[in-house]
Amino acid sequence: MEGGAGCDDLTAWELVPVWRCSVVRRRFLERGSGDETPRGGSVCRILIESDATDPLCSQLLPYPINHWTLLTMGEGECDIIEGVLEGMRAGERCEVVISRLESSPCLQTQELRLTLQLHSFTPGRDSWELSFDEKWGSIARHKQRGGARFREGDMWGAAHRYSLATRLAVTLQRVVPTEWDPEFQRVRSELHANLAACQLRLGQPRNALLSATRALGLQPRCTKALYRRGLALSMLGEFKQARADLRRVLELEPASKPALQALRDLERREREQGGQLARAMSKLFN
Repeated sequence: MEGGAGCDDLTAWELVPVWRCSVVRRRFLERGSGDETPRGGSVCRILIESDATDPLCSQLLPYPINHWTLLTMGEGECDIIEGVLEGMRAGERCEVVISRLESSPCLQTQELRLTLQLHSFTPGRDSWELSFDEKWGSIARHKQRGGARFREGDMWGAAHRYSLATRLAVTLQRVVPTEWDPEFQRVRSELHANLAACQLRLGQPRNALLSATRALGLQPRCTKALYRRGLALSMLGEFKQARADLRRVLELEPASKPALQALRDLERREREQGGQLARAMSKLFN
């Protein structure tokens, strides 16, 4: 390595954007060659080096530690490692620090340190190069993995998978065979409704409102989307609209216990708000 500029280039920390409840930083320890970097579908040969006894390794990294392994970009089980690999070139090695957000329940300790080496990778393809069947298969896998992440309590990971699937589905809108259209619209609606569920859990009612509305634009009778939009509207204080959505759920599914409970909670919040307003007005005029 020659010159101070080169040293600075190798040791500068940079943030890695990931859909998780943590902050990920990397800095390059060894530079590679060439201009190509991994893309969707690239099969990467990687080496993750860390303390294999650290419980965070098994919690965050579903790959062998201190052994070479293969990872397919866009199809892996770890958004963190895929995020770090983006922009890396063959032969590069970097140090990675995964830090816990103060408000995050996902990580039990403050940080995990590791090194990641990218030996080589296959070219991969951008989404516009994929066939209809390949895209449809990828959408199904993202949806399945999003569901698995949701059940594990990883709302950021689930939202990431559902978002990838919805973006990929947009590229298929004009090429869906006529006989596939009903199923295609149903799956798109489910993806948006599932994304709304993640956003509600993450405390993002405005985003959840938008996602649920998109789901209903595709499937107006989707009770999951109606229910989640009702919850989002209630969180935003839009009680009248929330009540309309929740009552619509009960029209379609009279035995829906979640909708009944949400309607009771909504009525309780309205009474509390009305009482607060009455007390405020009383103080004003007295």
